[in-house]
Amino acid sequence: MSEAESGSSIQVTFHPQEWVDSSGKAHERGRKQLIPADGRDPVSFTVPWADGTDPSGRPFENESYEANQLRDHPAAPDWVNDWDGPYFVTLDPG
Repeated sequence: MSEAESGSSIQVTFHPQEWVDSSGKAHERGRKQLIPADGRDPVSFTVPWADGTDPSGRPFENESYEANQLRDHPAAPDWVNDWDGPYFVTLDPG
């Protein structure tokens, strides 16, 4: 990890989702699909570089298991920690 990275942070964006199964919203008839959650916009928060990277210092891949674990980070808003629906997480190392 470089000296700059050790003092840096990573922007995390939490994307709340919801399931739909109505033919008016689903792209494929009769198949449930995920869409952005109604009434909840994506929200961003910042975590320390070390919290959003693997042991070699590379940022986690978007939507990976490791990235999605950041929803439970202390820097995340309370409603994100409490979200019980589907979601995905993206990272912007800046």
